[in-house]
Amino acid sequence: MSDKTASDQELLESFAAEARRRCDVIAAGLATETEDFETLRAEAHALKGTAGAVRLRRLAELAGLMESDLAEAKESGELRGGRSHQIADAAKALSEGAVAAAQGEEEPPDVGRSLAQLFSA
Repeated sequence: MSDKTASDQELLESFAAEARRRCDVIAAGLATETEDFETLRAEAHALKGTAGAVRLRRLAELAGLMESDLAEAKESGELRGGRSHQIADAAKALSEGAVAAAQGEEEPPDVGRSLAQLFSA
């Protein structure tokens, strides 16, 4: 394995661990019906940036959609109807997608489903 490949692999593994932690924070916040949407938005924003840095474009896009909904909730004080479950599902899909990328596997189908759900509503 070349140094560049080893370095890329380390970055993907680091991102997978970060994604698990940040997605757990988002999912837990939604499950407990937190009103601290800024914290959840900041987690999604960090995921968007890191996913983009490791060239996982679709995961960055998914995190961006999550961030947008959470920013809207921060302003209005609540998530639009049904979005809580969709964002929680998206967080799970993003985490699974990051793990798959680190393991050299294909993107899980839930990533595409979550992108479609968040785009459509």
